[in-house]
Amino acid sequence: MATHSVHRFRLRPPARRGGGILLELLLAVALFATAASFTLSAMRSALDSIRRVELRARAFDLAATRLAELDAGMIAAGDLGEERDRSDDLAVAIEIVPGATSKLARARATVRDMSGGAGVEPPVVAVHERSVDLSQRGEVRSR
Repeated sequence: MATHSVHRFRLRPPARRGGGILLELLLAVALFATAASFTLSAMRSALDSIRRVELRARAFDLAATRLAELDAGMIAAGDLGEERDRSDDLAVAIEIVPGATSKLARARATVRDMSGGAGVEPPVVAVHERSVDLSQRGEVRSR
């Protein structure tokens, strides 16, 4: 008699993956948060750089304008003092240094950012120098 062996297969329930999906989701969220953090940090740094460059350009333009006004005779050397520009919160101080010849003097405009807090030395944003002819007006003197 031939014996037939009957193989019976048992059906097993599908294997469960415990916390695998949750772990993958948490990893994806952590990677996204890290990437977003780096991106925002880079954008903040770039915007700060742009703001500093714009401030420096405005300060240099303001200094050049004040020295051009001095050279054109629109303001007198005796009227010079630290002046504050209301729109940019910048202060311009102009110093006249007599030159080696009696004809020309050296004018130096120093621009400071006054937007900082009280008690803090305002930082110098721009310094611009230019030779000016004050001899026609008899105004060459040291300040």
